[in-house]
Amino acid sequence: MATNRHAYLIMAHNEWELLNTLLSLIDDPRNDIFLHIDKKVKKMPDLYQPKYSKLYFTPKRYDVRWGDVGQVHSEMHLFRTAYEHGPYQYYHKLSGVDLPIKTQDYIHDFFDKHNGKEFIGFFTLTDFIKGDIERKRRRYYFLMRWNYRTPFVAKWKVTLAKIVRHTALKIQDILHVDRGNELTFRTGHNWVSLTGDAVKYLLDQEDFINRRFAHTTCGDEMYKHSILISNPEIRERIYDLDDGIHSCMRFIDFNRASDEQKKKGEPYNWQDGDAEELLKSEYLFARKFSSKYPGVIKEIETYLLNQQ
Repeated sequence: MATNRHAYLIMAHNEWELLNTLLSLIDDPRNDIFLHIDKKVKKMPDLYQPKYSKLYFTPKRYDVRWGDVGQVHSEMHLFRTAYEHGPYQYYHKLSGVDLPIKTQDYIHDFFDKHNGKEFIGFFTLTDFIKGDIERKRRRYYFLMRWNYRTPFVAKWKVTLAKIVRHTALKIQDILHVDRGNELTFRTGHNWVSLTGDAVKYLLDQEDFINRRFAHTTCGDEMYKHSILISNPEIRERIYDLDDGIHSCMRFIDFNRASDEQKKKGEPYNWQDGDAEELLKSEYLFARKFSSKYPGVIKEIETYLLNQQ
């Protein structure tokens, strides 16, 4: 059944005012919004109530942690929840600290013109990325729920988990453990815009995904890319396979990230004074934003609302 409706799939755990701005900017009769709030959030925030879109909360909430399979489970739960409310022309996965940088009219027109294309950003296959993919493909990573990106966990647990994990990895290297090479393994940005066909294909592979990526570090940056590029028909539909940022149509800048952000694998936070660059770009969405820089958020919000 043909449809021009879009589903926005949002994962959020903080920055509620910024999330409210995002919700207001995608509030449109042609959109439905699906929201996953991290299970660690004990008090639900006071959220913007859409006037035109329907807002759905996921039936289940996951304790999402960096590098852990909970990222994969929560994403797949979002995809399934949205798919069951469909059909939709496109499913856009965003974080709660992303924003659109084009109007909804512009975004819908863009996807009408490129209907059927899959917008998945792949990391460029540098020697480092190739090595990283190979390590993640063949090795088992244990206790990823406790890592240096979980400051809310007791330090002794993080340290113990690190010792166990690194010891297990060393043993696997010595024994030449190899989990198999059944896919074209690739990694990339986990923020995508997919057709219903691609989402259905992922959902059909859910048992395999849960099994294969259960002990893979940062599996959320690997499972979609590997599953979808391994399907010849879907691979042919990927938009600009050679340029990861252009391919997902999200303005993400790692070059200007601080040393601390680079160490954590985080992109540059858009700052006050960046709005003109963002709004004039060809991209549809941008990440990531922070309430530390309210000026750029307000400027984008004002501009887009005035264009409607």
